[in-house]
Amino acid sequence: MSRQKVAALVCEGQTDVPILTEVLSELWPDIDVRVLQPELDETDRVARGGRAGWSEVKSWCEQNREDLDDVLDPLVGDPIDLLLLAVDMDIALEAKIADPPQKVGAYESPRLRATVESWLMAQKSKVPAQIMVSTPVLAIEAWVVAALFPRERSPERVPDPARFLVKKRKLRESPKDGSPWKELHRYRDFAAQIARRLDRVRKTCPEADRTCDEIEVRRDRPGAHS
Repeated sequence: MSRQKVAALVCEGQTDVPILTEVLSELWPDIDVRVLQPELDETDRVARGGRAGWSEVKSWCEQNREDLDDVLDPLVGDPIDLLLLAVDMDIALEAKIADPPQKVGAYESPRLRATVESWLMAQKSKVPAQIMVSTPVLAIEAWVVAALFPRERSPERVPDPARFLVKKRKLRESPKDGSPWKELHRYRDFAAQIARRLDRVRKTCPEADRTCDEIEVRRDRPGAHS
């Protein structure tokens, strides 16, 4: 009897989780998706005492890079067939990528991915084949824009896609500070719509397409369904 394949997520926050989970499930329907970072409670929100943000992705990588083999194939529990690390492109400066150009996009994406991979490298010269990095441009909300607004031909060029969604009344402003209020239930709805319109998202968001390509490569490897 073949075992169920496992994908694990290490990402910035709780609202990334439903989107990445739906994309994975759409492309690889029989995979079991688990979240390693951020730590979530039973309602899929960041657990009390848990932390989110790109710096926590970096911390997770640095804390686990000496024991990656054990993370991917633990003595107890299921092995991980795909470990997806996701960091939005809009944190490129904070991630120590020097002097990005004004038109941040595909040009900078490989450099950010290399930076994220460097967080994992200790004694290894390259990351294990099970690990992939996704860097949504400029943020994962661009994938939402692509799914909901077909007339928006270049969602990755929207300077602040979350604010765009506020203007389009798909998100609300936070009552605390007026920033886009990233309510989890709305992102669950966004995730379902991205999955239904994934072809459109891939067509207009090159980084989404590259991410999907990498998932499909791992899905289609010999033995992936055994």
